[in-house]
Amino acid sequence: MNPKKTLREREMELRAMLLTPAGLAKLHELAASYAEAGERVLHERGSLITYILVHERTNGLIVV
Repeated sequence: MNPKKTLREREMELRAMLLTPAGLAKLHELAASYAEAGERVLHERGSLITYILVHERTNGLIVV
């Protein structure tokens, strides 16, 4: 099992994904899967990274 990442580590990982078209597509896919899971809706002007971090932190996937 992989150790949980810190909030800072995960944020930096997600920010790096923004730099490529494939990474951005992956962020959109991840956000969509979280929305389908019944989590909060990503607002049109909302941050993908913040949305993903909130979901992962709420579900214990990352540590503070």
